[in-house]
Amino acid sequence: MAGRRTLRPFGPRRTLVTMRAAPRLVCLGVMCAALAGCGDRAGTVRASGVVEMDEVDVASLEGGRIERLLVDEGDSVQVGDTVAVLQRGELVAQVQAQIAQASRAAAQSQEVVTGPRAEEIRKARADLASAMAQVDWAEKNLARTEELLKGNVIAQADVDRARTDRDAAVARRDAAQQALALLEKGSRHEEVTAAREAAVAARAQLAALRSRQGELLLLAPARGVVLLRNFEPGELAQPGQPVVTLGDPESLWVRVYVAAPEIGKVRIGSRAEVIATGFAKRTFPGRVVTIATTAEFTPRAALTEEERANLVFAVKIAVDPTGGALKAGLPVEVRIAGVGADR
Repeated sequence: MAGRRTLRPFGPRRTLVTMRAAPRLVCLGVMCAALAGCGDRAGTVRASGVVEMDEVDVASLEGGRIERLLVDEGDSVQVGDTVAVLQRGELVAQVQAQIAQASRAAAQSQEVVTGPRAEEIRKARADLASAMAQVDWAEKNLARTEELLKGNVIAQADVDRARTDRDAAVARRDAAQQALALLEKGSRHEEVTAAREAAVAARAQLAALRSRQGELLLLAPARGVVLLRNFEPGELAQPGQPVVTLGDPESLWVRVYVAAPEIGKVRIGSRAEVIATGFAKRTFPGRVVTIATTAEFTPRAALTEEERANLVFAVKIAVDPTGGALKAGLPVEVRIAGVGADR
């Protein structure tokens, strides 16, 4: 990945970084603290700040080689638009293999639940009939040999052989009876449960692999404008590395610093006006969305009345949609309607 695309640019573009932005410069904080102390008799609180915008990094949990980049810097995107396609051949192969595994497990589960086929039961009955016939013949043969032994026609070994054949035929008949009984009863409950669980596990593994495969298709999670294109086709993106960075120019905000003596006039939801250089006859409405619960630059020692005037509280102003008029990075002045002025 080329370094020039991954590093944050200097200059006005750097001010686009908000959620991950570095703390305000000391000089800006001092300037804001000085201006934030200004108020008028109507209760209006004035402060200065810089227009900023939230950024959204579009990254993949899997990573892969960039196959296609479908957006350029400055392009507008809507929620769900495809911004990039990654390629990982081994992951696609794993999905195909798991599809076959899930199909095999489902077929085996269905076979166990359904039980033996009618043809298998008929064959088992035929095997039992044949085994019973062999037992009948073996018993008759044993009886004949025993009579011949009494007349000293044959030896004792011939009788023993006939008895062994009879016993083997009886064992085959009993085995055939047991096999037929098992087929007629069908699959055991434990076998059915195990087969179903195996099919469920195979489907779950397939869903997990498909979820990983879905990470190769990067979709815009929010509407906005492409601020940065951090890769080019053919480059390798690691898991979690932003492929593109989005920002919403209609979702701007300003963080200002209000002095401690004036913070009591500010409330969540208070109306505000944003004034920017170059828009002398136009103000941009907004409202207070957050107020810091702790002061900044607080001295550790006991505070004098003069020191209390230097304490400031961060206040975030959400600017109403401006139709693209305001840009991130513009220095602005903010007038917040205080408690007295907002009534």
